[in-house]
Amino acid sequence: MITKTDLTCLTWHEVLIKKGINPEMSKSLIGFTSWNQNEFPDKLGKHITAILQEYRGKVIVKDVIGTRYNDIGLLFLNNDMPEDVATKVFDIIIKYEQEEVYDIL
Repeated sequence: MITKTDLTCLTWHEVLIKKGINPEMSKSLIGFTSWNQNEFPDKLGKHITAILQEYRGKVIVKDVIGTRYNDIGLLFLNNDMPEDVATKVFDIIIKYEQEEVYDIL
């Protein structure tokens, strides 16, 4: 299956900046994980370890709940950000995945 993003590969930092997140805030994103609110992720610790495996330094974790889709997640950051910005970042990521990567709508 070919997706829209097969032709243009953006980093998460680029996606966030294109969607209006301050470049400093967007660059603080190390990684994220998400899951459906009705399901608890299997082996969450292993998944978090994989996300942070290459990273060295301070990590701040924000738990977030999406406002549009039925998702919960964790953002891994190297600088703190306000809760409302963290929610906006998560919403942008999930919307991009759903509408651009998976093209389900």
